Amino acid sequence: MSKKINKKQILSRLVQIPDNGKRMFYAREMKFLNDLEKRYSLEFLNVVDFGKKFDSLAYLVSPKLRPALEQKFRAFNYVIDESEYQSYHIGEKHGEDKVVNKRKTIKDFLNE
Repeated sequence: MSKKINKKQILSRLVQIPDNGKRMFYAREMKFLNDLEKRYSLEFLNVVDFGKKFDSLAYLVSPKLRPALEQKFRAFNYVIDESEYQSYHIGEKHGEDKVVNKRKTIKDFLNE
């Protein structure tokens, strides 16, 4: 069974939490988080990273960052179809090993 995802931890990872007015802040941000959860998934929101913390999740809900979030969501859900790639069986080695003389310096290489 998978571990339950904590929405408050997601908020603390994505958004800068203010020192004052936390009650209204959490009410507003939970609303945005629930809207994002309907559009994407809570597992995705738990791992998505933008490299910085936002002032509000309203940035992610806005049309300006929607393409970036859509791209990250597609990358999160991408599954490689192994049927389109050929499989190769290499098998046993044939023939003798070749002895290669290793050159020690670039000067030796250029002198040859």
